[in-house]
Amino acid sequence: MESVTVSETDLQLLHALQINPRVPWNVLGDVLGISPSTAARHWGRLSDAGLAWVSAYRPDFAGQLGDPVNALVTAVCAPGRLNEMAAAFATHPEILSVEIVSGDGDLHLTVIAADRHAFADYMLGPFAAVDGLLQSSTCWVTRIYKEGSKWRLRALSPAQARRLREAAGASAGGAVRTPPPGTPLDPADRRIVAALAPDGRASYAALAEAAAVSEPTVRRRLRRLLDHGRVAVRCDLAWEVAGWPVTTVVALRVPADRLQETARALAARTDTRLVATCVGEADLIVSLWLPSLADAHPFAATLAERFPDVRVVRWLTGLRAIKRMGQLLDERGRALRPTP
Repeated sequence: MESVTVSETDLQLLHALQINPRVPWNVLGDVLGISPSTAARHWGRLSDAGLAWVSAYRPDFAGQLGDPVNALVTAVCAPGRLNEMAAAFATHPEILSVEIVSGDGDLHLTVIAADRHAFADYMLGPFAAVDGLLQSSTCWVTRIYKEGSKWRLRALSPAQARRLREAAGASAGGAVRTPPPGTPLDPADRRIVAALAPDGRASYAALAEAAAVSEPTVRRRLRRLLDHGRVAVRCDLAWEVAGWPVTTVVALRVPADRLQETARALAARTDTRLVATCVGEADLIVSLWLPSLADAHPFAATLAERFPDVRVVRWLTGLRAIKRMGQLLDERGRALRPTP
């Protein structure tokens, strides 16, 4: 893909879409002081270049409910098989994200399943059958304190961000809520979620056609899905837009009486994208975006100073992201095409 210059207006627009991914262009233009057509044109240029995309996903497949399973898996690959295996795992619908990493492991994977039995079937079947897999380590997520939709560019003023949050109201889908236990989605809701997944800004008319229901029905059902936390919408960025090109995943052992305190403190940091408690080799998994490799040292120093009882059990540094939340990426982290 050709290089695309990203302006301050582009960054403000993307920050706005992080807050309110489905905000109408007229509202967005009013907040940014540009016309709706200009806002749409800026987004079209960034989207066409693969620098940003809006997608939808099920929060209840992210450790937020008791039964659906979300796990973070570190895989070790046979020599010379790494790229081939990363590409193979990226085709698996059970795997949301695939990243090639360095450190004590070769691949960092996010795996989802409807329940523990489905997770076991996948891990013992298609996952284990990938040729070249030498070993793996699984951390079962028990609670997510922060995930990628909460990470912000910080390009807007506090007043602008507040206006967008107010415009979002209860149904924008920009924030992941904790869904209450409920019945499975009915067929119409599943069709709406499936149509929204690859394009979180799809029009109500397009969603109505894909779900074979009327547009008023789509509006009503989508509002309910968002309000109840059954679907969330997020704006993702290529790392070159974010300007924070280094990804790091740190697995920590934390004393049980300090786990919640440590998780909340790390979730409050601006550089963390994922903070999740888990069961496995670690009690807490933290994923960060950093401006440079050297910035890993201050983070390590903070851990040692603020949390002296915390022990690092695995430190992975990203080499290349292959897939993020279902979106396939090129070698520069730009969007290619979504997978189911």
